[in-house]
Amino acid sequence: MAFSRLAAAAALCLCALAIASAANAAASMRIVSLAPSVTETLFALGAGPEVVGVSQYCDYPPQVRELPRVGSFLTPNLEAIIALRPTLVVGLELSSDVRQIRALNSMGYPVLLVSDDSLQEIENSIEKVGARIDRQDDAQRLVAQIQSQIAAVQQRLAHVKPLSALMLVGHQPIVAVGPGTYLDELMRIARAENIAAAAGEQWPHLSMEFIIAMRPEVILDGAMGSDPASSNDFWQRYPTIPAVRDHRVYGYAEDPMLHAGPRVGQSLEIIARKIHPEAWQPAAGAGN
Repeated sequence: MAFSRLAAAAALCLCALAIASAANAAASMRIVSLAPSVTETLFALGAGPEVVGVSQYCDYPPQVRELPRVGSFLTPNLEAIIALRPTLVVGLELSSDVRQIRALNSMGYPVLLVSDDSLQEIENSIEKVGARIDRQDDAQRLVAQIQSQIAAVQQRLAHVKPLSALMLVGHQPIVAVGPGTYLDELMRIARAENIAAAAGEQWPHLSMEFIIAMRPEVILDGAMGSDPASSNDFWQRYPTIPAVRDHRVYGYAEDPMLHAGPRVGQSLEIIARKIHPEAWQPAAGAGN
C-alpha cells in the first residue's frame, strides 16, 4: 500500500516536471520574424512574448512596433539577427537563396521558411509555424476560423452575378493585383472577374489604355487609402470606364488588405462588401 502511494507520488512528480520543462522550453524560445504575415501568425498563435525581432515592414499587432528591426525577408540584417540570439528564425520561402539565410543555416541557427501566395499556402504556413513552436491546437483553431470566415462570405455571394473588377496597389506606375496572388484569389471568391488576369503576371504594370479598353465595373484603388476623395480627380478624367461612370471606385486601407496571414478572412469580406454591397443589405421587408 505504501509502495503504491510512493509510486503514485513519483508519477505525479514526473508529470509536474514534464509540464514545467515544456513551459520553460516555450518561454525560452527567442523567435525572429522576417515577414509581416509571419509576425501576425506568431502573435495570433499566442507566441507574441517569444518574438524578439521583426522585419522592417511588420506593423501588426501594434506592440511589434516596439521590437528590434532586422531588415526584411529579402535583405535580412545578419548581424542584427545574431545579436538577438534567436532559437528560431521564420521567413518566406522566397528568401531561401538569400545569402544571409544560407549563412544562418550554416551557423546552426534554426530557420523555418513558409509561403503566403495563396489561401492554401497561408493556412499551411499557420500549421507549419504552429507545429514548430508546439502550438498545433492553436494553429488548427486559427485555420478553422479563417475557413469559417471564407465560407460565410461565399454563402452571402452564392447568388450574385460576377462583376469585372480591377484592384490596384499603386499609381506610379499603375500596378495591379494579378493571377497567382492571394488577393486575386480573394477577388475570385468575392465573385469578381479580375481584368488584370489577362496580363499573366502576379503584379502587372498596366496602361490606362488597357484599363479603359477592359471597362471594369468596379475599381479598388489602394492609392486612395480609406479616403474616397484622395484620388477622385485622377479617375474623373476617365468617365467612359463603367466603374467611374457609376461611382464604383473605392479606396482601401493597406492594413489588413495587403497583409497575407491570419486576417485574410477579414480582407476577403472587405473586398466582397465593396464589389457586392447588395449582398450585405437586408432583404426587402426583413426586420432590422
